[in-house]
Amino acid sequence: MNNKIWYIVLLMYAFLLAFIAFIAFWDQDFNKPASTIGSYLTELHKYKNPVWNDSTNKDLEGIIFQIMKKSNDNAGDLQELAGQSFNIILGSLLAFLSASATMVFQNKNKNKNKNKDVKKETNT
Repeated sequence: MNNKIWYIVLLMYAFLLAFIAFIAFWDQDFNKPASTIGSYLTELHKYKNPVWNDSTNKDLEGIIFQIMKKSNDNAGDLQELAGQSFNIILGSLLAFLSASATMVFQNKNKNKNKNKDVKKETNT
């Protein structure tokens, strides 16, 4: 029964690690700020109108640049959050495996000590 629970927990950790690694490192919009900025630059070129005066174009350009900067900052924050989440899950998986290894070796040592005690009792 204990082995079954151990495998279930290990499988859950592996699934979480794979899922968060996919989010953190796969090609997505927040992992490629250039693609996010590219859409804003397209809009900027699309709405530049020679009929409008320069002040209107400058205002529109300023607004689009502010939105572009905010979007780029948000993408960086999302990427950082995904990277930190990956590190947390990886650390917890390593801690789980370390604790499991410790328990296995402790059980082996206890069994060795029991066998030595049994041999001593039978010899006396």
